[in-house]
Amino acid sequence: MPGPTPSSSRSERPPRLTLDITSLALNFPRAGVARLLDVSRNTVTAHLRRVQDALGLSLQDPRSRAELALALAVNDLPPLDGNAAAEHAPTPSVDSLLSTEAATTWAHAFLQPLRPGTDRAVHQTLRAWIQADTDAQRTAHNLGISRTTVRAHLRAAEQLLRRSLQTPGPGTHELVHALRIADRAP
Repeated sequence: MPGPTPSSSRSERPPRLTLDITSLALNFPRAGVARLLDVSRNTVTAHLRRVQDALGLSLQDPRSRAELALALAVNDLPPLDGNAAAEHAPTPSVDSLLSTEAATTWAHAFLQPLRPGTDRAVHQTLRAWIQADTDAQRTAHNLGISRTTVRAHLRAAEQLLRRSLQTPGPGTHELVHALRIADRAP
């Protein structure tokens, strides 16, 4: 199933302010975005709800958050050759972006620290954590381990990957994309 693209929506496209707030909220806590923009957390939440409704997705799902963050980043890139015709070219799908040789090479390099010599349980916990919408309690329940063990595995993964995973944002987005690519790549 192809992921969302910035131009695909079920209703009209949200205003630029909504997209900007969403882009910030995908990378920083809502309270921080609210403070930065001098608006209430409820205002940030209302903008996020507008995007969820327009795209028909749940921003509680880390896969949806990661796809949307990538789609917004790609949408904001300037045209490669700077000509106007390139500006009107269709935005590539998330699937097509993540199916390239470069993406596969990146994913393997990203996940390499989790491969040989590491505890298989850390890798298993990361997959289950993403499946459980990054909820440590649900992950613990699904794996039959304690929440403390889940958090210990997440801390170990953060050290190995050199990314922050326990706060929503780029580290988690990269993990989601890398696992998705690795699942499809040879």
